[in-house]
Order: sequence, then structure tokens, then C-alpha cells
Amino acid sequence: MFSNPLVLNILDYLDLNLFRKVTINELSNTFHFNKDYLMRLFKKEIGTTIIDYMNYKRIFSSLDILRDSVSILNVSLCYGFYSQEYYSEMFHKLIGVSPTIYRLYLNYDPSIDEDTYYLIQKNVIFLELFFKKVEAYRRNIPSKDSVIKLSIFK
Repeated sequence: MFSNPLVLNILDYLDLNLFRKVTINELSNTFHFNKDYLMRLFKKEIGTTIIDYMNYKRIFSSLDILRDSVSILNVSLCYGFYSQEYYSEMFHKLIGVSPTIYRLYLNYDPSIDEDTYYLIQKNVIFLELFFKKVEAYRRNIPSKDSVIKLSIFK
């Protein structure tokens, strides 16, 4: 089955607007579809909600910058979160540890125990695989040769 062009357009829109708040109503107005339809279609095709996709993408995008000495507050604001608390909550939900612990992990701090090390790796790999799946979905568009043209006119 081929990728849905509407979902591809939504993915592009979300990626272009990753660092600002995007609402379901905004998507509905932008794409001229009912918001419930958009949410159901996106979840069916991508396997997660639009909001979760945005949070996954923002957290995944922020992982490398945590190696630097940028404050966690600045990271959270730069990556589209409007509070450090919400960023930390989403980070912990997806990565399994706080951003501070993840920063220690990135800097090879010996205080990180083996269980925490494997938990972080497992969750980062989950996000990597999720985005590889999304990229595969993006590439699964029909070729021009595979489009069947139907016409009542000959």
C-alpha cells in the first residue's frame, strides 16, 4: 500500500513547524479536512498521534545538543517546548531518564549504572527506528508509471 499524500503533507508541515506550537485546528484549517478525520488518518498511517509525533521529533532532535553546556531550559525553549518542566516530563517519558542524567550519559560519566545505560540506549534506538519507519513511509509513494488513469473519454 502506498503512502497517503495528505499524511505526507501533514508530516512535511509538522517538520517545517517543529519549533512552534501547531494545533489540530490549525492543521484542519490548513488542509481543509475535519480535525477528527486528520487525527484518525494520521494515527492509522503513522502509528501514533500527531501530538506524540511532534513530541517524539522534538525530543529526538534535542538529544545531541544536550552534550553541550546549553542549559536545559534553553534546550526546551529552542525545541518548541514552552516550559522546562514539560520538556523534562516528555524527555523522561521517551528516554527513561531526565535530561540531566542523559547529559551525564553523553559525557560518559562513571556514575551512570549499567541498567540506566541500557535503558537509555533502548529508548534512543526505539526513536531511531520510529523515524526510520516514518522515512520509509515517506518514500513509499507511487511512481508515475504505476498510476492507472481512468477516463470515460478515449
